[in-house]
Amino acid sequence: MIKEKKFYNLPSLLQNLFDRQVELLPSVNELFELELAYIEYHCLPEDSLLDRLAYFKSIDRKFTKHFLMYAHPVKALTDNRSANTKAYFENGLFSTGYATHGLFPYRGKFHPQLIKALINIIGIKEGETILDPMCGSGTTNIEAALMGINSYAIDLSPFCQFMTRVKYNSLSIDIELLKGISNKSEQLFNFFNVDDVKTQLQKISDYEKLKVYELALLAFLDALGYSKRVVSSNHKQLFTKVLKRYEDTVVNFILKTSKYVTDLGNLDILENATAIKIPLQDNSIDGVITSPPYSFAIDYVKNDEAQLHFLGYDVNNIKSKMVGLVGKNKNERLENYFRDMEQVCSEVARVLKKDKYFVMIIGSNTNQTGGIRLEGKIIESCKRHNLALVKSILKPIKGMRNTMKDEYILFFQKESGR
Repeated sequence: MIKEKKFYNLPSLLQNLFDRQVELLPSVNELFELELAYIEYHCLPEDSLLDRLAYFKSIDRKFTKHFLMYAHPVKALTDNRSANTKAYFENGLFSTGYATHGLFPYRGKFHPQLIKALINIIGIKEGETILDPMCGSGTTNIEAALMGINSYAIDLSPFCQFMTRVKYNSLSIDIELLKGISNKSEQLFNFFNVDDVKTQLQKISDYEKLKVYELALLAFLDALGYSKRVVSSNHKQLFTKVLKRYEDTVVNFILKTSKYVTDLGNLDILENATAIKIPLQDNSIDGVITSPPYSFAIDYVKNDEAQLHFLGYDVNNIKSKMVGLVGKNKNERLENYFRDMEQVCSEVARVLKKDKYFVMIIGSNTNQTGGIRLEGKIIESCKRHNLALVKSILKPIKGMRNTMKDEYILFFQKESGR
């Protein structure tokens, strides 16, 4: 006689997945996150689980470092914000808004928690070096630094380079210099509101003070972009609010979180480099994590136009070099996109050490690409350069449903021959 199984007697999913009592963080509610949690748990050495895990609250009733570091909500990120923004940061306490990642809301950015899990999965150790050749707002680099991992950052946009540097420098800022800076918002607004802000910054000879001024400038640029989208407040009024939020966010990190960061990884921003021509030696990088620009869904240059103009950069010149934006029509842009990405894959293969991993997160807006799936072409390009696809994970995209519904996390491993 076959014994009937009662649903209430079946073990929980977590009991089946893990060999001990675990509790996932409350923000882990997507299937792809559960898969990544499972993989990172089984990839990490036993003695580093509590220290490194990204998606877990506790193991055998012992809290993970990730939970302890980021269990303190940053009120500055939610006070006086729209309902959507407030919900975004409250729900993303452990996934998006911690450390300095919450500074400047950049479109299409990674979830830091995702990057942390990917770093764990591909086995990057403290003191090793990773590369993001299209770094955007620097999420990969900031997360690597927090884990004691060194990194290189490349991005065509000078504004992205600036943003990445400020977020990194703010991890070790002197909070005694930072505290109360929002009370000087009018003075700082007048300091920045000039024709040549670069000349203004050259007046700051003390490096620690320069960190504070550059953080304030990022707030100024954040408020500048915001002022183009609202009519209820002007740039100066918004700067006061944004500067206060920046100050509180960084002070909160330094006081409550930085004690958990023993050795901050080094960051090197390669300012005159591109993903198509990476100025690094062959076989020198321990891992690469990146996402190519979603230029078919987001015009990044247009998105940052106000900031780039203010900083004195030629927007059209930058746009003429941007992957996915070069060409007179859709067919030309697609042809140039795949040509450029072929070269990116070649360069990644060249600088990556043998047997190490290249992770690319890529989505397709098939409406704008004529039905062509970008990830298929990328996989072909990587294969030509001895980067073998070893795993693929599908994940949904939140917040871009009108342009892209999902994206792939592609794991490539460098084979011999390069």
